[in-house]
Amino acid sequence: MAVAGKNGKVVIGTESDQKVVGIKNWSLELSLDTLETTSLGDDWKNYITGLKEWSASSEGDYEVPLDGQGQAALQYAYLHGTTVTLKLFVDEKNYYTGEAYINSLSIEDPVDDVVSISIECTGTGALSFELGE
Repeated sequence: MAVAGKNGKVVIGTESDQKVVGIKNWSLELSLDTLETTSLGDDWKNYITGLKEWSASSEGDYEVPLDGQGQAALQYAYLHGTTVTLKLFVDEKNYYTGEAYINSLSIEDPVDDVVSISIECTGTGALSFELGE
């Protein structure tokens, strides 16, 4: 069954989860190194798996950061070089989660539109998928 994107969200997991307000979309990229093990005389290439990695990005409207808000937590993590527990919800219950560094924050302030924010994260360690109950 297809899932409507309107129910997704980005949450910063801390002692109390904080929804990152104003977010309009997010994306997640998962990749796996494949290491070639082909030998002389083989007719087909052979591979084994290597390391996995993940990264995420999101965009939306900039919200004035207040204590305890998700955008404030993202900006704090970026400015101080700390990780956040990132939760990327695909619907109301199911989400990807892992520790990540905020490696890019881009804020655009046009005169004729709302202020926007773009966030890029690099995962450190494993990513998991949690099925809601």
